[in-house]
Amino acid sequence: MNNQVFSQYNQASDLLDSHQVMATPAEIHGVLCGLLCGGINLKDHVWLHEFNQLVNDGQPMPEPVTTWLDELFRASVASITEGSGLELLLPDDEFSTEEQLLAIIDWSQAFLAGFAVMQQDLAKASDELQEMLSDITDITQLDVDSMSDDGSDDASFYVLYEHLKLGVIMAYEEFGQRIPSSKQQTLH
Repeated sequence: MNNQVFSQYNQASDLLDSHQVMATPAEIHGVLCGLLCGGINLKDHVWLHEFNQLVNDGQPMPEPVTTWLDELFRASVASITEGSGLELLLPDDEFSTEEQLLAIIDWSQAFLAGFAVMQQDLAKASDELQEMLSDITDITQLDVDSMSDDGSDDASFYVLYEHLKLGVIMAYEEFGQRIPSSKQQTLH
């Protein structure tokens, strides 16, 4: 699976803007990952209906956006399930650290919303996952204006990024739908 979609934040932003979609690429990807980790059915584009309900008041997205969403969804499934290296769709180093941190906050809020749509009883979650979800909630409360200009925010961004990746994997392992293997194992 080509994961190039994760490095195309600007192009995705332009696409969404040109079709008047009122969400950022970070928010879109956060919702998709939340749905995936919450256990959305991976068959027959069921995810697209749930996604549109959450992000677009139940209305379908314009066709070019839907095509991009499908590509992003497939790449996200692959990055979470196939061990190809989970990536989050966030602004790259061309953006200021403040913009990157704001996007990680948006991604986190969207992830929690997507996850909550699928998993409404967190009592089923392990203590570790409940703690991780609490951490992600804490990320949504960050005050970017109070952060320093001494370069430590760059390190903070990468720590948060890696922590979110761990949270996604933990949530998927507990609640995500497994993709059936196309290879049938034969017993001898």
